[in-house]
Amino acid sequence: MTNKQIKFISVIVLQVAIIFAIIIFKLSILTGGTEILLKIQPLDPRDLLRGDYATFQYEISNLDSYYAQGQPIKNGDTVYVTLKQAGKNWAVKNIKTSKPAGGELFIAGKVESGGFENQADQLALQQLNNSRFHIIYGIEQYFIPEGEGRNFSFSNKEAVAQVAIDDNGSAVIKRIYVDGQPWP
Repeated sequence: MTNKQIKFISVIVLQVAIIFAIIIFKLSILTGGTEILLKIQPLDPRDLLRGDYATFQYEISNLDSYYAQGQPIKNGDTVYVTLKQAGKNWAVKNIKTSKPAGGELFIAGKVESGGFENQADQLALQQLNNSRFHIIYGIEQYFIPEGEGRNFSFSNKEAVAQVAIDDNGSAVIKRIYVDGQPWP
C-alpha cells in the first residue's frame, strides 16, 4: 500500500468511528438515562430539504430570570436547569451555572438569548429583573416517518415528549405523545 492509500483509509476509518461514537453516546442516554415527560409546544412540521420533522419548544425553553436567582448568565453560557415533578410532567425548579450536586435531576442547555453580553448589559438586566432566557437543549427537532407530518396539526392537543436524561444533563427524545397516545 502506498502512503496516500493509508491516509485515505485512515480518514474513512476516523469518520466511521466518529459516527459510531455519536450513536453509542445517544444509545447510552436512551438506555441508562432517567425518563421524564416535558410539555412541548410544536412549531414547524415540515422542511422541504430534510423531510418531515417537528421543531419543538418546551415549557422549559423560555424561562424568567427569576429562576436564575441573581446568577450572572451570558448568552452562549451552558446552564443546568434543575427539574421538579409537576403532576405527570416536569417543570423548572431553578437555573444554575454549575452542575448541580446531590442527586437533583437536571437538564443541560445553552442560553441562546436573554443573557447579558457585557458588564453594562448585566447591570441593566439585574435592574429590570424581568428578562427571559431562551435555552436550547439539543432536543428541539424530532424526525418523523416520511408523509406523517403532512395534514397534522398540534393545535388544541396536549403534546409531551418522553425524554431520557443522563447524569451529565444530556437529553435524548424517546417518544412523543399527543393526547396521551404515541405519535406518529
